[in-house]
Amino acid sequence: MLLCRVVGNAVATCAHPSLKGFKMLLCQREDNEGNATSEAPFIAIDLFGAGMHQRVFVSTDGIGARGIVHDDHSPVRNYIQGALDD
Repeated sequence: MLLCRVVGNAVATCAHPSLKGFKMLLCQREDNEGNATSEAPFIAIDLFGAGMHQRVFVSTDGIGARGIVHDDHSPVRNYIQGALDD
């Protein structure tokens, strides 16, 4: 599980059918002090209605993500597992 901050929305004009209805957010990994790491931001599906600049926990468990979208062949890998209260 990764500690991240939501830094943007992701929009796909053409997406895998398993992602229909899921909101996709751009997430930037952070260290424990809340500083952005040098890693590139990545996309995660949102299950909790996270907002812009909110700190979230992101799971990189692809099997779990595919279970959420109910498709064993989905390309999804990351999903927001929880949001932090600041």
